[in-house]
Amino acid sequence: MAAQIHNKGKTGTTQEKGYLLLRPEEALYCDYRKDFELTAKERKKFSTQNYIVYKDLKERGLIVKVDEYGLRLFDRQTSTKGQSSAIVISKNYKEEIDFSDIFDELDKGLDRRVQIGIIDSEKDVVYYVTKIMEWPKTQRKDGNENVIDDPEIKELSEKGYQVNSGLKFGTHYRVYNYESKHAPWLIHVIKEGMTWLDIARMVRVGHGVNKIIVLAYKQKWLSIEWIKP
Repeated sequence: MAAQIHNKGKTGTTQEKGYLLLRPEEALYCDYRKDFELTAKERKKFSTQNYIVYKDLKERGLIVKVDEYGLRLFDRQTSTKGQSSAIVISKNYKEEIDFSDIFDELDKGLDRRVQIGIIDSEKDVVYYVTKIMEWPKTQRKDGNENVIDDPEIKELSEKGYQVNSGLKFGTHYRVYNYESKHAPWLIHVIKEGMTWLDIARMVRVGHGVNKIIVLAYKQKWLSIEWIKP
């Protein structure tokens, strides 16, 4: 049975003597596809938001491994013997925003995407890819000057970026470099009490106007874009 389960999408981790190690998410998914049957108590215990994202990715035909940091996702036609293509971190749309685990992953500097899977009220999942945003020096066009006095964006002004109100796009600021005719970036300053639903709204607007959403969070910059697994 162990070999049969593992051969279905590389589920679980093979062990010596033919054994197969299943994490809670993997065990619950095996129960769902009727490889074996869990007890009602086990189903309840294993039904976490991490499982919702795991199941969604598996149902899309992707290979997913589970570890203590999140879900390791392997893109299609990618070997599972090397580095995963992405680490996916599960969030619920009603949760207050906390990027600490995301920055922990980004700061590792590994050659893989850091993705967020936001779960909605119907247990559907929308995915976003995040990156540390760095601002190389530029300069403002002749005659332009920044009139916005906000310490959150002081770095941008000092590095030569033109910063204007982003109200028309539902965000705090829009940002130009010297080369841009239209603002490539929309800046939103993350405040206490904001939820992941707010993030989804921002990215939806940015995607619709072909601009990158950049979040200002505790003196750090994080770009976030929608991605289809």
